[in-house]
Amino acid sequence: MIDVIGGGATEDEQVSTSRKLQRRSQLGEGRRRDREMRFRVSDEEYKEICEAAHRAGAAYGTFIVHTVQAANRQHRFGHELTPDICEELRGIARQLNRIGVNLNQLARIANATGQIPRELPAALAYLQNVLRRVDASSVELGRLQR
Repeated sequence: MIDVIGGGATEDEQVSTSRKLQRRSQLGEGRRRDREMRFRVSDEEYKEICEAAHRAGAAYGTFIVHTVQAANRQHRFGHELTPDICEELRGIARQLNRIGVNLNQLARIANATGQIPRELPAALAYLQNVLRRVDASSVELGRLQR
């Protein structure tokens, strides 16, 4: 087991890291994270946390706090969120992004030429279909919340 605090760093690294973490402990509006939690992790868990925090560009503590908060929000949202619903939401987000890109390209053409592209009605119709799916998914998620 490895103690998360300290993490085997030299004293100079610990002081430097401590200063960085102190600055990152600010929550804004004068609020601070004043409580300290100590817990132990295995070598594998330590490596996984360090790598994930590094990828997220966050200090270990910040990463752990944000991960726990995200898990808590998901738990509060409901266990009933099936993989199918989650995949549907991800699909909708991808489609909305693609539609946004297409609409921006069509707007650029319209602005440059002064004429409405012939593809615009089809893009708007597709957007309406996706928005209907968003509405249907929202209703379904609302049912799961009850």
